[in-house]
Amino acid sequence: MSCSTEDVKPSPPPLGTFSVPAKRIGSLPFDLTPPSSPSSGAFSYTSSNTSVATISGSTITVVGIGSTTITAIQEADVRFTSGTATAILVVTELEPPTFGTFFVPSKITASPPFDLTPPTSNSAGSFSYTSSNETVATISGSTVTVVGAGTTTITATQAAFGTFASASTSATFTVSTSTIPDASIASANFDAVAGSALADNGWFAHSNIITNPILITSPGLTFPNYYGSGIGNAAAVTSTGQDVSLQFAEVTTGTVYASFLINATASPLCVDQYFFAFGNNNTADTAYRGKLLINQDPVNPTKFKFGFAANLSIKSSPVLYDYGTTYLVVIKYKIIDAATTNGNGNVGRDETSLYVFDSSADFLTEPTIPTIGIEDTASVDIIPGRVVLRQDNTNSPNVIIDGLRVDNNWVLRN
Repeated sequence: MSCSTEDVKPSPPPLGTFSVPAKRIGSLPFDLTPPSSPSSGAFSYTSSNTSVATISGSTITVVGIGSTTITAIQEADVRFTSGTATAILVVTELEPPTFGTFFVPSKITASPPFDLTPPTSNSAGSFSYTSSNETVATISGSTVTVVGAGTTTITATQAAFGTFASASTSATFTVSTSTIPDASIASANFDAVAGSALADNGWFAHSNIITNPILITSPGLTFPNYYGSGIGNAAAVTSTGQDVSLQFAEVTTGTVYASFLINATASPLCVDQYFFAFGNNNTADTAYRGKLLINQDPVNPTKFKFGFAANLSIKSSPVLYDYGTTYLVVIKYKIIDAATTNGNGNVGRDETSLYVFDSSADFLTEPTIPTIGIEDTASVDIIPGRVVLRQDNTNSPNVIIDGLRVDNNWVLRN
C-alpha cells in the first residue's frame, strides 16, 4: 500500500471594493487607497491611459481629460497568488460635486419597500441608484425592495449638471433576519404604503372621521437598540383633524407600557394639546389617561418640553428637548387595586408615568424615577383597552411617531 499527497494550489485573494474618485483637469496629485485584502502582498498600480493619468508608486497625477482604468495589483504571498482589482478614473473639465453622508438604514427581511434619501450635494444633478447584490435588495427609481438577508452596496450616482461632473457615492445596506418578538398586547410598525391612512390599516377613526386623516409617512424613525427602530414607515400626526384608536384586549390588572419613537417639528402655537393617550376599549368613550403633550419653549423656540397628564393636571418635563431629534418615549399605566395604597399614598388610584430617552441613554431596565410621574385623583380610572393618536386643533403639535409597542413588560431593546 502506498500513500500520496496532492499539493493544494493557492488562489487569488478576495479583494474588497476598489474605487478612484472622479477628478477635473488641474487637480493635484493624490494617493490611491488599496482595496481590502486578506493577503499581505504589496500593491502596485497601473494606468491604462497615460494621456489621462500617470502613476508613480501609489500616487496618481492627472494629465488630461478622459477616462482610464486603474488596476491595483497585489503580489503573491505565502497563502495567496497575485490578485487584481480595477476602477475607472474619470477626468473632466467639470468640477466633481461634494457629497454629504449617504446613509441607508438597516432593515429586517419583513420590511416593506422604502425610499432612499439622497446625500446632500452642491450640484443639482439628478440621482440614480444601483444595488450590488440583488439577492439582498433591488432598486426601482429611488425605491428599495428588500429581497433577503445579507449586505449590499447601494451606489448613488449624480448626473452631470452645469459646471459639475457626474460622480458617485455608496453606502452599505444590511438586511437581517427578523428576530424581533411580537409585543404581547399590540404593536404598530406603520409598514403600509406611504400616503395611506391609518384608518385603512388596522386603526379605528373615532373622531373627525374624514378630516385630515392620519397618514403613513416615509421614511420611518431609527433609534439605537430599540426593538421598533428602522422597521416599516411612520405615522404623521399634524395640527388638526382625524383621531384614531388602536384597540387591544382590556388590561384589568398589573401594568401596561406603551413605547414609541417620536420626532417633533417646531409649532409656535403648540400649547397644552395632547396627541397620545391610553383609553378604554370602547371607542365612543372619551376618558383618556397618560396624555402626552409637547409645548414649545417661549424663550428658545428651537426647543420644547414634554407635557404629561393623567387627565386634568399637566406636568412638564424638567429639561428641554430639541425639535428634529428622535426620542424614545415610554408611557406606563399601573393599575392599583381598590383596596391598595399606591406610591403617592392614595388608596385605589391608578398611576401613570412618563419616561423619555435620547439616543445616548441606557433603557435596558426600567428607571427607578420616571421623567414625569403623575396622578390625577379628581378623575376616575380607566381600564386600558386602546391607545389613541389625536389631532385636535391648530394648537396641537406636529409629530412623527414610529415603532409603537404595547406590552405588559419593560421589553424595549433588541
